[in-house]
Amino acid sequence: MEFETIICRREGPVLRITFDRPKVLNAFNQVLLQEVRQALDAGYKDRDVHVFLVDSHCEKAFSAGIDVAYVKDLDGWGTRGVGRELHQTFLALRTVEKPVVCAIDGLCLGAGLEFALSCDFMLASERARFGLPNIHRGIPAIVEAAILPLAVGIQATRELAYLGEFWDAEKALQRGLVQQVTSVETLAEEVDVLCAKLAAKPIQALGTQKEIIHKWMTTDLESAIDFSINTVVLNWLTKDQKEGMGAFLEKRNADFKGE
Repeated sequence: MEFETIICRREGPVLRITFDRPKVLNAFNQVLLQEVRQALDAGYKDRDVHVFLVDSHCEKAFSAGIDVAYVKDLDGWGTRGVGRELHQTFLALRTVEKPVVCAIDGLCLGAGLEFALSCDFMLASERARFGLPNIHRGIPAIVEAAILPLAVGIQATRELAYLGEFWDAEKALQRGLVQQVTSVETLAEEVDVLCAKLAAKPIQALGTQKEIIHKWMTTDLESAIDFSINTVVLNWLTKDQKEGMGAFLEKRNADFKGE
């Protein structure tokens, strides 16, 4: 697939989506947001894709946030439309029924942080920096910044949103924002290891688990539990589930076929 703002390529069971707007530190415009959704949709429909990987073709930044040129002349309705455009993309990341791994090297700010929060795994290099500096321009954090209290707690969320100061990679790890911090040199290797682990899992079970976790995050406790009980029934009917149980009983490695 050919795109204007991203590079999209299959690497075995992994579909790699690479931000490719280095001159503006991968700032988001409408084209990039829509192209990411197109890539996710194509990867979801491809049975040979088991994992998405999002990274950057820019040493300085994963993404510096929203492109000022995209929003500077908008009226109120236009601003509302941008918020919805962002949410459509972030929601697609959270709900596509395949895991999404995010590799962060450099700045991860504003909408870029909201994008990363919407992925299933955030791995960062030691030079990664995280923040919501939009408060310095009189703009509050919105959209998927709403996930931050679930990720890091309400007090840490207030720190990020009110002060607009950056967290280094170590602080992000301590606060539970990212799963792993590596050296710049080993980030790609660690990301590949994680993607390989995910790709080896039964794809339908992973998709079901992701859907269940989304419900845990977005609805009340009893409804979420009821949804998970009912949803797992569908997974119980798959061939991969039978293979996994059979392999356990027979003390052998499972051979999952994605069926």
